Amino acid sequence: MIIKYEFRARARTAQGRCSMAYQALYRKWRPQTFEQVLGQTATVKTLRRQVEAGRIAHAYLFCGCRGTGKTSMAKLMSRAINCRNPNHGDPCGECEACRAIINETTMDVLELDAASNNSVDNIRELLEQVRYPAQLGRYKVYIIDEVHMLSTAAFNALLKTLEEPPAHVVFILATTEPQKLPATILSRVQRYDFGRIPSSLMVERMREALQDMGMEAEDEALRMVARAAEGAMRDAFSILDMCVAGAENGRITAAQTRDILGASDREFLYDFFDLLSGRDECGVMHKVDELMRSGREAQVFLRELSAHCRALLTVKAVKQGAASILDVTEEDEARYRKQAEGFSQERLLRMLELFMRAEGELRFASTPRIGLECAALHACEQNMGEDNAALLERIGELEAKLRSLEADLASGRLKAAAAPGEAAPKRAAKPAAAKAEEAAGGPPQPPVPADAKGIWDRAMELLSKTEPPLFGLLRNERFIGAKGNVYQVLIPAAKKEFSYVRLNQQARREKVSKALSEAAGTPLLFEAVLESDAQKRQDAARSEAQQSLINAFGREMVQIDEEQQP
Repeated sequence: MIIKYEFRARARTAQGRCSMAYQALYRKWRPQTFEQVLGQTATVKTLRRQVEAGRIAHAYLFCGCRGTGKTSMAKLMSRAINCRNPNHGDPCGECEACRAIINETTMDVLELDAASNNSVDNIRELLEQVRYPAQLGRYKVYIIDEVHMLSTAAFNALLKTLEEPPAHVVFILATTEPQKLPATILSRVQRYDFGRIPSSLMVERMREALQDMGMEAEDEALRMVARAAEGAMRDAFSILDMCVAGAENGRITAAQTRDILGASDREFLYDFFDLLSGRDECGVMHKVDELMRSGREAQVFLRELSAHCRALLTVKAVKQGAASILDVTEEDEARYRKQAEGFSQERLLRMLELFMRAEGELRFASTPRIGLECAALHACEQNMGEDNAALLERIGELEAKLRSLEADLASGRLKAAAAPGEAAPKRAAKPAAAKAEEAAGGPPQPPVPADAKGIWDRAMELLSKTEPPLFGLLRNERFIGAKGNVYQVLIPAAKKEFSYVRLNQQARREKVSKALSEAAGTPLLFEAVLESDAQKRQDAARSEAQQSLINAFGREMVQIDEEQQP
């Protein structure tokens, strides 16, 4: 009795010393009830109903990225199904079974880390204990974390027991990579997918933790932590721990958080992208120098550039309500939209691929700054290639500039210049000839060209003034004449996926047809013909003409010259 009492006293003393140690926030705020689980509404609802109804499955699989609550849910389930006084499915936390599981003093709940215990011998040792009943609760729970790390032999050893375990055994498997699990395992478990936790919920939980410690934080600081955590609550609490340690006067500021994360502020990113929009290589290099002198990380900055590119692409693709997708305010969305006007979608896609590739390559670079500078300068370059992507990017930029110009004209920020020969605002009286001209119904129209080539040239002149991007597509293609009222251009087979497809879109065909009709003074149509199709039509027409001659005069009277004209 003396020995037992002495052991218990020492245990209490050791426990008291441990309780004085600082506990990480993610451990302190681990969910103790289903209500406290963040962002997994559907999973929580289903599991809670199973516990309330007593319909407990023999095996569960929790999937999802790190820090989303898989292990916490497994621990919560182990208490809920063994609790003697559950409250709407939640464990009471006070009964003997709950306290034993929380204090980890019972063999009813066994945890195995498959990352370091992945051999068949580890699984066989675990399965030897399966036949023994639970000590305090109704179930023995086996939690296998990172289960995808098990070897093939270990999976085979687990398979039979997982399929038909004893009635008192429940397996809970957790993994970040469910695609690596054998199909034979997946078919024997109930699978629940844990999604990334929304930033708004993470900010609320962090603010609750800070209030419990008697501390405050700026809203922007908490949002920065949530963005850096990328949907993982554990990561958010780990970052918040560092912010708490460095806080002054019990307040966490955005500047302090930015220093901890090694990130640049949002205004710096907006300024940087303004320079990229104007292809200001000198300004971009100065900004990179400013960034590096302030002690920022080049790889972190490239990740932020990728995120900013993604935001600009999102507001281009989503005409309304992009704020909820980007998890930003409506003011931020409006600012993104304004900046996105200076970029074409093709250029943003090229820049995003460039920054993401550079971020990966920077891990192996001896001088990260040089890698960042190269990526920034490449982003300033104009894509002068001749492939479809380069042409689309240049056309997209022209269209973006035209839209910006039209918006400026419509808003009155710019005024159209007077056309050559147009009278000034304060002009003298019109000459008699001009008055007579107006009375006759306006200035005389130029004569209609006599041939199809003349009509085509006039239509191209009109398009160069009214539709510059469309004129740019047409000016390098060969006009091959008119068939009836249909005017045609010949497109090489190599340009099938670019010029041929774009020129045959209904909207562009209608614009060219309208210009032709205006040039000729009569309704005309337009068509882009692929070179291979044109050859087939020519051969078919030649064959048809030859057959007509043979039918009219007989094969003996017709001599056909098969020589091809150059």
